[in-house]
Amino acid sequence: MLFPTDYLDGRERFRALASRTDFVLESYEHPVEKGPQGETLSCDVARFGPSDAKRIILISSGTHGVEGFCGSGCQAELLSSGLLDELPNDTAIVLVHAVNPYGFAWLRRTNEDNIDLNRNFVDHSVQHLNLGYDEIHDWLVPRDWDGPARTEADASIDAYIADRGLRTFQVAMTGGQYNHPDGLFYGGNAPAWSNITWRRLLRKHCTSAEQVIAIDIHTGLGPRGVGEAICVTTEAEYLKAKTLFGDDVTWTGGGEAVSAQISGSLLNAAHEEIATEKLVMIALEYGTYPIPETLEALRAETWLVARGDVHSEHAFRMKQSLKDAFFIDEPDWKLAVTKRFLDLIRKIKGSLS
Repeated sequence: MLFPTDYLDGRERFRALASRTDFVLESYEHPVEKGPQGETLSCDVARFGPSDAKRIILISSGTHGVEGFCGSGCQAELLSSGLLDELPNDTAIVLVHAVNPYGFAWLRRTNEDNIDLNRNFVDHSVQHLNLGYDEIHDWLVPRDWDGPARTEADASIDAYIADRGLRTFQVAMTGGQYNHPDGLFYGGNAPAWSNITWRRLLRKHCTSAEQVIAIDIHTGLGPRGVGEAICVTTEAEYLKAKTLFGDDVTWTGGGEAVSAQISGSLLNAAHEEIATEKLVMIALEYGTYPIPETLEALRAETWLVARGDVHSEHAFRMKQSLKDAFFIDEPDWKLAVTKRFLDLIRKIKGSLS
């Protein structure tokens, strides 16, 4: 199967497969950051179809860096599947590889500034408060990881969950926060490079189309290997998505989605750049491990960067644990992921015929 071993492997495979299938390639290179091997970090775009296409299929990966292992693999499987051989003449497909190349390359969910891109697309001229996160921040990122501060923090988290429930804890933790740059789910205080790049490529490839159908690929929430199609915006788009993708589409606004309700996501930005009536977009969320295990791996890696020594012996284990939490490198999981993704592509193609 075509899932990458690292960012560089994923990028090279994506570009090679796209070139072989007559896609037009372009690259948005990061102006400052490099990868672990000194490699260029780039958000790569591959487009196939007429330049004046009325309909666009948009598939993006790596918004949350380390989740790019799955997204890159899905895009590679699509490029080699033959499903794109007979698109309607008025349709183009745009594949966006590694929206957050830094996080992909360095095994971070966030970008070079610890920014969660799906919390960064907000109006930074106004104050954004998350009092729930403020309450738990010091427990999530304690002074030490193997000493008394961690023990006390874990006890406080357990008591919080026992009193208010896991869902309340998840919402407070993951909803997005803007006061703790060293914390989890930090939205930043200005548009990140990936934010600017995403808007730029949307304007180039999508705004003039009459219809845009989009999928942003994610991992880490839900049952193992299950790809939940999630609408994160309005109920009207949710109903359109159900018509297109099937009745199993969920909506964060209705509370049934595995993801908590968030603001400032890449999907929200797509609606700002593309007229809402022209767009239907989902997040495709693949389950890996139970939420407490996934959040614990994320918490540990965040602590490592904020308080620990990234060059220490245990740093590699923490990074590897984060990768494992968001990408299960086992045949059955990758097969389930690929099947679900290609089935959704077939549904999109069927809607265009």
